[in-house]
Amino acid sequence: MVYNNEMLPKLSLQISSQNINNLLDKLLSLRRIEYLAVDRELKIQETSLNVQDFAQIPDELEQGKDVRDSFPELIGIEELLDDILEQRQPSFQLKSVTRVLNDGSYFYLDLYIFGQKEQLNPERLIIFCEDVTDTAALQQSMVQAANENSIKVDYLANARDYIDKILNSINDILLVTTQAGEIKKVNQSTQLLFGYTESQLIGQPISMITADEELLRQVSQLPLELKNESWHQVKVACTTKKGSKLTVAFSCSTIETSIESKHSDNKTIQDFVYVGRDITEQQRTKKRQAAQYAVARIMSESGSLESATPKIMQAICESLGWDIGELWTPVDEKHTKFDAEDTHDRIPFLFAAPDSNVEDILPFLLRVGVWRRGSEVGEFVENCQQITLEPGTGLPGIVWNTGYPQWITDLLKDGNFMRSHLAAKAGLRSAFGFPIRASGQVVGVMTFFCREKQPSDEDLLQMMAAIGSQLGQFVKRKYAEQELQEAEASIRFLYEQEKQQSEKLAQQNVALEQAKLELESANQALHRLASVDGLTQIANRRCFDKTLQSEWQRMTREKQPVSLILIDLDFFKLYNDRYGHQGGDECLKKVAEILDRNAHRGGDLAARYGGEEFAVILSGTDAKGAMRVAESIRSDLNAMAIPHEASKVSESVTASMGAASAVPAAEQSLEWLIGEADRALYRAKLEGRDRIVCVDSQIRCLGEKGVFSDDCERS
Repeated sequence: MVYNNEMLPKLSLQISSQNINNLLDKLLSLRRIEYLAVDRELKIQETSLNVQDFAQIPDELEQGKDVRDSFPELIGIEELLDDILEQRQPSFQLKSVTRVLNDGSYFYLDLYIFGQKEQLNPERLIIFCEDVTDTAALQQSMVQAANENSIKVDYLANARDYIDKILNSINDILLVTTQAGEIKKVNQSTQLLFGYTESQLIGQPISMITADEELLRQVSQLPLELKNESWHQVKVACTTKKGSKLTVAFSCSTIETSIESKHSDNKTIQDFVYVGRDITEQQRTKKRQAAQYAVARIMSESGSLESATPKIMQAICESLGWDIGELWTPVDEKHTKFDAEDTHDRIPFLFAAPDSNVEDILPFLLRVGVWRRGSEVGEFVENCQQITLEPGTGLPGIVWNTGYPQWITDLLKDGNFMRSHLAAKAGLRSAFGFPIRASGQVVGVMTFFCREKQPSDEDLLQMMAAIGSQLGQFVKRKYAEQELQEAEASIRFLYEQEKQQSEKLAQQNVALEQAKLELESANQALHRLASVDGLTQIANRRCFDKTLQSEWQRMTREKQPVSLILIDLDFFKLYNDRYGHQGGDECLKKVAEILDRNAHRGGDLAARYGGEEFAVILSGTDAKGAMRVAESIRSDLNAMAIPHEASKVSESVTASMGAASAVPAAEQSLEWLIGEADRALYRAKLEGRDRIVCVDSQIRCLGEKGVFSDDCERS
């Protein structure tokens, strides 16, 4: 019940009773209003026909009775009623008075009280009762609806903030576009990688950052059965706001949403979702490794400098994506005056002998070898056919003088680059060069050019410096072979006179050739064994150690967890005894395939640790994620059901697994992680084998035999 002192229009005390009745009739006809009149003692004098419908106790509503018996709301406000009779207050209202009806429903009314005073009649109070049930119910419905809408709006806002926080916490790139390719949503990682703010990306076409929009769209619409490993992630070239080139591996999919409209049926809208990871550095590393391997293979297979050098320049250009490769060697003045027609058919290779003093040669550098890709750079190559440079002049001259690799990011702005006008015509933008070293001195220079602007890459320069040293050793070896051939000719000439000496030298030559063959064979075998296990065709122990060290250092910088799983096949010696070593080898191959399938993320590695032991490195994965991968391996192994009649725990091959996880810190070492995983593996064996035990640096997570908890998910 609400007390309200709002003023009602003041009734004139000079009007007649007839006028009062007429006024009351009009009010009653307009709204459902009843009235009653009481004297100064609050005794009922007059009532309208249906006023009992508003009374708390209808039976007490009779003339002469106290009105407070029927309307208990008037109790306690007697002083206010006196003020109205004495005209100290014009009127008074009681709003939202509540009545409970017999059926349990509510009835609401408002009371309006004002005084009446006539010359011939005593003073009295007029009380109007108005039915406001519909108005009160409508107000309550509106208030309830407003509160519900407010709750929904708050919930939606909180849900959106929560989703935004989740998306921004993801390290991977997230892009959502419309069917037309217009960007609708990005996360924080996308903004950081490409250098754009959210407002700069929203509403823009995805072609703003990648020209492979159509490829992404086609992959996202592939049915699930066609999305095999080769299409699980599609690698595309992207461009940042500053123009830097990136390679991003995207996982593509589509989502459908429905929008309801009162004017039309539900409309289905298809959006495209792209989740990506920057693999630029990973791709660069692969290209560098490919270049190193190609150069080593060429040097091991080539029999002469003339055949090896063009192949080496071609291998470096094709592996790294550069357009031109050049070879420069020191020459004296007479060698610079050869016939141009002869040089077109045969390029002279004029490497200084490694054991000679290069400083004795006159200061000229001659381009004696070139490889190019495409016809666009043909003019640059042809116009530089017989060019010679002095040491210190141009890129080859600087590399020759300093003895160190050099990089030019923009050829057109480099004042010391003499061929900038030719480079501009051919569209060449960046270049680098490295020395070829042998016996402690520079014997040649290789330079490379690219049509795309490339930022300085110190890692690449260091790799090229190493290749330069290898090539120098190759040159030195070839000169040694040439000297050997000359020595053999001299030996054959003196054979008749110095037979005994010739036989001794021949034996030395045979031994040298055998050593050479053995060295080449060892080099090839070493290269094959460097990273891949010969039996299982997954990474070997050497590759495992190198990768684990690298990922530990990387996770230390990124403050991300790294996990290690050690796997030991249960009772494998008994397996070999029962099925033979050939059967054991086949078993190891099948287990390796399972591990390789489960170590599929960037930074993951499955390796043969030794014998029947395997290891899995999981970068950016915490203990829960490691448990998930370990359980997946265990499930796949059980599904394969490799028979093992000699096993003491199962009829098929099982494995014991020990997992350890940590966020690398200063007080921890790589050996600690390996030790924890090894102790976990030992505990798995001790507890009965065919199980997983996981140790975390913060928590302890144990997986029982055959049980995997859903909350142990991979991060």
